[in-house]
Amino acid sequence: MTRKRELENMILAAVIREYVLTAQPVSSKAIVEKYIPGISPATVRNIMSDLERKGVLTHPFTSSGRIPTNSGYKYYVDVLMSLKEPDQELVSLIDEQIDQTPSDIEMLLNLTSRLLGTLTDEVGVAMTPVFMKGVVDDVQLIELHGDRLLLVFQIENGLIKTVMVETHHQLDKTSLSFIRSFFIELFVGYNLYSMKQKLDRYLSHMPVRERGLVELICNQIEQQMIPRIHTSRNFSFLVKPEFREPANSAVLQLLMTDGWMLRLRNMMMNRLITEGFTLFTGDDIDFVSGSNCSVIMSGFSMGNLDGTLAVVGPSRMDYDFIIPLLGVINRKMNDKMQKMTERE
Repeated sequence: MTRKRELENMILAAVIREYVLTAQPVSSKAIVEKYIPGISPATVRNIMSDLERKGVLTHPFTSSGRIPTNSGYKYYVDVLMSLKEPDQELVSLIDEQIDQTPSDIEMLLNLTSRLLGTLTDEVGVAMTPVFMKGVVDDVQLIELHGDRLLLVFQIENGLIKTVMVETHHQLDKTSLSFIRSFFIELFVGYNLYSMKQKLDRYLSHMPVRERGLVELICNQIEQQMIPRIHTSRNFSFLVKPEFREPANSAVLQLLMTDGWMLRLRNMMMNRLITEGFTLFTGDDIDFVSGSNCSVIMSGFSMGNLDGTLAVVGPSRMDYDFIIPLLGVINRKMNDKMQKMTERE
């Protein structure tokens, strides 16, 4: 690495760390005084200009200091950031919180999202595994009160998913027997995506009455198999300086509704990450074009099924702290999931 490239990396890293701390444009004087003593402010200013031409820094006002661009954050995370494990006290706290959570997937993910939110002061997110990809080992049908049925799917690796459906009228014994035997034939040995293809073939040869009932139940099953998003629901980051600008009013409006979760779920499902982490910034997220939001995503596994953890916040996040923290929680989640499947 040339001396100039080394200085460019040092100055970019210093600008990002200082901007994360202060939320103010970073001057050459601050770089020299706090991060790289022994170099002249003029040299820093020249290199900042070069970094601006490369698209990793920008300046919001004439004659102001510099701030990172989304490209700058990505380069920092991919190349410059050194991953340091959180201190042992914090790791022990995470271990204790997750170990004490009951072996229920929804409760575990709800706790994990809130833990991420509390520790990062951003929005913690956890998405359940994509159950539609799992092969069904068994399915049981339990008659509830009135027109409700409980379907219990045992998916590979011991994962249990329950689905409650409404039939719109109470079924007689003949209809219940038909549904029970039909669903065993339809589901067992297949994943739920394959089931949809099989279902079309079956329905074409089925009497109208039974076809209507099967379609009604299967539509409800599909809706309830959509991965669920758990969030910490703490939006304290919205009071940070970058979100006070009028240009970000659309971001605020989106985040205060459930629309952002629907977009995030689609992104998580399309880009499941089984190892490491990925940073999405600005237009990558499809929240609002040019927004100051970022998402750090990391995957966890439950057998052959994949879920996702994420932290949502401003682009000016403390990546040096959050990414290693997400790694620790991810590993602990995988350990917990492994124990849950072994018990099953």
